[in-house]
This record gives sequence, C-alpha cells and structure tokens, in this order.
Amino acid sequence: MEKVRYMVTFAHVVKAGSFVGAAERLKLAPSVVSKHISKLESEMGVRLLNRSTRSLSLTEAGTAFHEHCARIVEELEQSEEAVASLQAEPQGRLRISTTSSIINSLLTPMIPGFLEQYPMLELELVAGDRLVDLVEEGYDMALRITGEPSEHLVARYLSPINFRVMGSPAYFHKHGRPERLEDLQRHICLNYPEPLAQKWIFREGQQRVEVDIQSPVQVNSVDALRQLALAGIGLALLPTYAVASELTSGKLQCALPGYQGFGEAKLYAVYLQNRYGSPKIKAFVEYITEYARRLQLETLGCGKGDKGR
Repeated sequence: MEKVRYMVTFAHVVKAGSFVGAAERLKLAPSVVSKHISKLESEMGVRLLNRSTRSLSLTEAGTAFHEHCARIVEELEQSEEAVASLQAEPQGRLRISTTSSIINSLLTPMIPGFLEQYPMLELELVAGDRLVDLVEEGYDMALRITGEPSEHLVARYLSPINFRVMGSPAYFHKHGRPERLEDLQRHICLNYPEPLAQKWIFREGQQRVEVDIQSPVQVNSVDALRQLALAGIGLALLPTYAVASELTSGKLQCALPGYQGFGEAKLYAVYLQNRYGSPKIKAFVEYITEYARRLQLETLGCGKGDKGR
C-alpha cells in the first residue's frame, strides 16, 4: 500500500510540475513529497525525475511509469466520486474540451439555465480544434463533431450537424438568391481554407456533388464566417447550431435548403468508460441533450422549400 501512495504522489508531482505544488494538492510537507519520490525511485531501481534548482523533468523511465501512476489516480478519484454519487447532487468542476464555435453558439446561451439548475457545479470550457487526451490532459469530457466517435470512449449522441448555405437579407436583396447549386458560381462565397478553398461539397440524396466557387475570403473559423455573412459580405456554408439565433431572428436566411453541405456529421458528448455514472457528467449530458432537442437544429430555418423570411 505504501508503494501505491508513493505512485499517487509521483503522479501529482508530474501534474503540478514541482514538489511544492504537489505538496499543496496532497496537503503534505514538501519534504514528505520528496521522501516519497526518493523511496519510489529506490524501490523501482531507476531515476524517475531529473531535478534541477528551477525545474523537474521526466526521465525515459519516468515517462513510461507516469502513465500507470496517472491511471491509478484517475481510478481512485472515480471510485470516490462513484461512492459520493449515491447520495450527493452534482457538484465540483466539470472540465470540457470542445471548439470555440460550440462554446460561443451552443454552450454560452445554455449555461445560465444549467448553472441555475445545478448551482454546486462549476464549468471550465476549453476551446480548441485538436483531439485532446482526456486522461493525460485532465478533461472530464469533450464535445466532438464527428461521423464516427472513438470506440474507446463512451459517446452520447446529442444532435445532427447540418451545414447549409446561409446569407443575410441584405446580401440576397443585392445579389439575388441561388436556386440551383450551379448558381453558386456567380455568387460571393466565403469559405474555409485549403483543401476546400475553391469548392463546396454537397450531398444530394446519396450523391456527392462538388461545386466550384469564387471565394475571396477563406478563414478557418466558423465564428468569423458567421460574422462575415451577417455583414452581407457573401454566402457561407455554416452549421445550423452556430447560427440558431440568427436564423430564428431572420438575420441570416437559408438558401438551397434541400442540400446538405459536406456530408453527415453528428455532435457527441464523449467521456471515459470509467466515468459512466458520474453525477456531474450525467447532469450535463442530459441537460445539453434536451437543450439541443428544443433547438430543432435539423430543420431550423432550413426546411425543404424554406426560402427564408
């Protein structure tokens, strides 16, 4: 049991980046933390950390060993949380990785009601486009747009992600409204960078259709494309979740409603299998599932035959 204790200390030292930081987390004296690491290295017969007056770094052996220690800490925390969940309401910090567009368009409007319902919860939302390692980077869960979630994670389906051609009333008044896909070639189309810069891809039934476009502006940001479309600069191929309020208010309108851009994708909440049953994850997933259902993102402002307001 002592060795397990030392392994837990080692995992906290690596996470904190210092003996002092780990001591604060574990409520131990720094000297005790140092002793734990020394005893662990002695028992293992290898050096796990390179120490200097200013920093710590993992040795090759320490890097390999840390993965197992971090998993033990994760299991211990989940065991404690599982026991607490039998009698406690959702509480503590919920750390979520997702994209900036999901945070800005979907989560931000949802948060006030969620926190009102669960006042003992805290949310930490971290924006980024890369796939994070939930264990190594300390996330409780992630919200991901994908056609096929990882089989190693629990994936809860939340909503379809439909990309539609959007434009402002001012743009349509000035340039007209495209009625067929080939009409897009004479319109100003705001697009994502390569490899999509000069084309849009649509699904028509079971067919994939590529349309060449003129794209004077390319930007790798859903939020930026939404703002440019609102300003009447051009048309943009946007996910309906990112423009729900604009479609409802009429600030943006859907063109070519019968055509789905890019292909099928869905929004999932993903988390580790050993987090199944976590009260805070369960509360969040159930709330956002109902919230997304009420938004009716699949048809919002873009039903077939809907030509806007």
